[in-house]
Amino acid sequence: MYVGLVGRTVREYGISLPACELLATLRDVGEPYHRTMGEVAAAGKVRAGGLTQHADRLEAVGLIRRERDADDRRIVRLCPTPEGIALSERVFAARSAQERELLAGLGPADRRRLSGLLGALGQTLGAGIPEQ
Repeated sequence: MYVGLVGRTVREYGISLPACELLATLRDVGEPYHRTMGEVAAAGKVRAGGLTQHADRLEAVGLIRRERDADDRRIVRLCPTPEGIALSERVFAARSAQERELLAGLGPADRRRLSGLLGALGQTLGAGIPEQ
């Protein structure tokens, strides 16, 4: 349910959820806002298999650019454009507002319990442990 809600919200801004996550990964690194494809993949928000495709689409609409390293031309960094950073910040604000709304009915103890459960689920999924 939540992923569907987030996906719909992100699509309202004209991009896919994985493309949004790629932009967020670049924004979250801070200035000078660049990462190699390997670094983006290692951050874990975007599956490596579709990373090039999402980067191509974002580049085509002017939300990121690719820069070659001056010393080693084999290294290519993804860099968000000012428009890409602004879009990422708008989507982040909308998603944050949705999360606050979704959690509004939970008290502090329930929020802590949910956070613990989601953390455990994330570790399980990250470790590739099958569900029981």
